[in-house]
Amino acid sequence: MFRTVKVKLPFEQSLLQTAVAFNKACQMVLDYGSEHKTYNKDKLNKATYRLVREAIPNLPSALVQTARDEASEMLLRTDFAKVVKKRLSVRYDNRCFKFFADSNYVSLTTVMGRLTFPFKHYDYMDTWKGEYTNAQLVIRRNKILLNVQVKLPDVAIKAVGKVLGIDRGILNIATCSDNTFFNSKCLRAVKGRYQFLKRRLQHVGTRSAHRKLQELSGRERRFVLNTNHCISKAIVNKPFDVFALEKLGISKKKKNGKRFNRKLGGWSFAELQLFIQYKAEAKSKCVVLVNPKYTSQRCSKCGFVDKRNRCGLGFRCGNCGFCLNADLNASRNIEVLGKSEYLRLFVNEPNVASGEASPTGVVDDSYKPPNLLSGT
Repeated sequence: MFRTVKVKLPFEQSLLQTAVAFNKACQMVLDYGSEHKTYNKDKLNKATYRLVREAIPNLPSALVQTARDEASEMLLRTDFAKVVKKRLSVRYDNRCFKFFADSNYVSLTTVMGRLTFPFKHYDYMDTWKGEYTNAQLVIRRNKILLNVQVKLPDVAIKAVGKVLGIDRGILNIATCSDNTFFNSKCLRAVKGRYQFLKRRLQHVGTRSAHRKLQELSGRERRFVLNTNHCISKAIVNKPFDVFALEKLGISKKKKNGKRFNRKLGGWSFAELQLFIQYKAEAKSKCVVLVNPKYTSQRCSKCGFVDKRNRCGLGFRCGNCGFCLNADLNASRNIEVLGKSEYLRLFVNEPNVASGEASPTGVVDDSYKPPNLLSGT
C-alpha cells in the first residue's frame, strides 16, 4: 500500500525557477500533443525532447522526461483538449530526488544542480517508513510543499470477520447497520452559508469579489474534507473487520430538477469511500462494494421488494408490515450483500477433497466452515 508524507520546504529561488521551467517544458509537450492528437510517450519524446532541451537548456534531462510523462497523462484525461498548466509544480522520480527521513533533509534536482533542503520532522514519519518512490513539489503562494509517496508492505486481510453495512446519503452522510447515524445538519448549514455568500459575490462581479470567491471555495472544500475524515475515522475504528458500501455512480439528470442536481453536485460520496478504504487497509480491514439495486426497496426482515415500501425517510414493508428508518433498512440490506460478496474473496482457498490431501490420510467430515451469513 502507498501513503503520502507532506513536508514544508524553505522558499528558495532555485525551487521556484525549477517549477517555472518545468511548467514551460510541460506546456510545450501539451501543445504538441493536443495539436497532433497523441498522448503516446514515445512519440511525444521523439518530437519534443530536443526542442525542450534547446528552449530550456538549464532544465535537467530527468525533469524533461517527467514533464513529458505528466503532459501525457493530462492529455489522456482531457481528450486532447487545449490545456494550460497553471499550477506551479514539479514531478520527481527516484532518479532526481532522495528523501532522508531520519536526517530531516531531502536532495532534489533543480535548474541550479543537485541541492539539499531541510524540513521539519513529524512523528507520523516514523510509522510510515518504506521505499520512497516519487515526489511532487507544489508551490502555493508563499509556501513550497513536497508530497513524498511511500510504499509500505501490504497488510494481510482476515479470512473471517464481522461485516458492517454503510448507506451513504445526502441527509444522512453515513448510516451504519449497527444503528449509528452521521447526519449532515452541520455540513448543510455551513455549505448553505457559503453558497449564499458566493451568489452575492458573483452578482458583484469585481476582481476583488472573484478573489474572495476563490478563498471561500477553498474554505468550503477543506471543511467538507475534514468532515469526511472524521466520519471515516469513526467508522473504521468500529469493532468490525469488513465494511460494505454501495458501488455508486451518480449522474445529474434534467428530470431531477435544478435544486436536487445542485445537491448531487455537492455530495462527496466518492471521497468518503476513498477515506474509508485507505484507513481500513492500514488496520488490516477490508472494504467490499455491492450492487446498490433495490437496497432501498427491499425489506431487511422478510426480503420483500416493492417500490412502495419506501416513503420519504420512512420504510414500511407491504408484506410483513415491518417499519424502520429507510436509511437504516438500506444499511442492513447492504450488510447482507456485503457478507456474500466478502465470501467470494476466499473461494480460491484449497479445499481438502480426498484422504491424500489430509496429513493423517483421513478426511474429517465433522468439520464445518464458519457461516459468515449468520455472523458467527
